[in-house]
Amino acid sequence: MKTLLAAAAFTLTLTGAAAAADAQGNYAVIGLGARTCADYTAAPADVTAIVGVWVQGYMTALNQALPEITDVTAGRNDAQISDALFSACRRDPNMLLADATREVALSLAGKTGGKKQAKAEAAPALRR
Repeated sequence: MKTLLAAAAFTLTLTGAAAAADAQGNYAVIGLGARTCADYTAAPADVTAIVGVWVQGYMTALNQALPEITDVTAGRNDAQISDALFSACRRDPNMLLADATREVALSLAGKTGGKKQAKAEAAPALRR
């Protein structure tokens, strides 16, 4: 439990609020989501666990922001979500983690991703 709380606190210090998308669908990403999929898939297990906490927060935010969806994960557990994110990231290592997470969440919910595209701002290093 201490590890989970420490990971959550660490993640919260690295992430910030993202503004709504502009007319072209671009939006700013601050924090872990600004890292690439290649960074994520190459990271050690303890770091990917911290990213998992960030992913949970991102999906919770989508649950709140999307009025027609209660649970973008459609009841998937953490391992299933992690597997889906690793698969998405292996398909496109240059994709930002925020875009990959959004793609996975909307796919799990049976929705399409639309035209939004993350724009990286000050990505933190994925290391201890």
